[in-house]
Amino acid sequence: MKQAHRAVMLCVSAALAGLALAGAAPSERALAERLGVAPAPSSSRYTCLNDLARRFDARLSSDELTGVWTVEAGGRRVAVAPGMAVGVVGQRLVVLDDEVVVRYGRVHVPRSLAHEIEWFLKGGPAVGAVKLRPPSAPPTSLPPPPTAVRAVARVCIDPGHGGKDPGAVTRGMQEKDIVLATSHLLAAELRSRGLEVVMTREGDSFVELEDRPAVASRRGADLFVAVHANAMPNRPTYQGLEIFYWRGSWSAGSAATRRESGELAEAIRDACVRNGLVVRSVRGADYKVLRHSRVPAVLVEIGFLTNRSDESALRTTAYRQRVAKAIADGIVAYRGCSR
Repeated sequence: MKQAHRAVMLCVSAALAGLALAGAAPSERALAERLGVAPAPSSSRYTCLNDLARRFDARLSSDELTGVWTVEAGGRRVAVAPGMAVGVVGQRLVVLDDEVVVRYGRVHVPRSLAHEIEWFLKGGPAVGAVKLRPPSAPPTSLPPPPTAVRAVARVCIDPGHGGKDPGAVTRGMQEKDIVLATSHLLAAELRSRGLEVVMTREGDSFVELEDRPAVASRRGADLFVAVHANAMPNRPTYQGLEIFYWRGSWSAGSAATRRESGELAEAIRDACVRNGLVVRSVRGADYKVLRHSRVPAVLVEIGFLTNRSDESALRTTAYRQRVAKAIADGIVAYRGCSR
């Protein structure tokens, strides 16, 4: 353990030395970019809720299922969650002017909300339980389709993993590299069809799961598409694409958003089949990036790195281009227009 810690410190020291030699100030952001991790949010805009809770001797806890962070002290309760547009302070809803951000177990809230929380913990009236979570029973059926025409102008693409997180690794190939290359091809396909594109990462950097759908919210995206590659070492015969939409007990999206996510997944599945790709399944899952998305969202696993046929294909630009075109075809079909 001591040797591992020493190795990490040596890496950090080397990164600092490299920045100094390059003539750059070794700021936290510069160092984070060099190491491929995300820096903490700016202290001019954010306050760390962990520190605030400690000041008031309050209990800070998080719910892994819902992503909700709760501060409790003397009968007073505050609740926030990444991807939510409001925070709950006592029995009041406070509209946020920026996203809640989680970095390595520390939750950062906009300073305006921090002032509200501080005032409340200092002397606000005691209140009962804050009910931020909806009923826990998962939906048994999708709501009826809307009558409005879909307006899709901007798509947020989320290349999975990155930086310190390689994802699945096989025979010298890392998932983070494959999905980033495919995501850039997908971005080019969408732009060629008149759609705007934002990406959660453009290069080999690490982005927290909670921050990925938040990018879609901040940048005004209409859809969120996460791109991953699968791995099942104990099932080497599994191959093909898998497409997931959210299904669970709680999500940041509305009932309409959840229904639209399922329809987006089906549209991409149909387009993949038309392009001659093998699609193994389309199904719901409670992945965090889908749970926290406030716009229709899907996660596309573009092949199995543990399947020799898929792995060989994923190494080629031709296959990645084919997958990118198929996903773009599905998004355009979902949107209800064509080239």
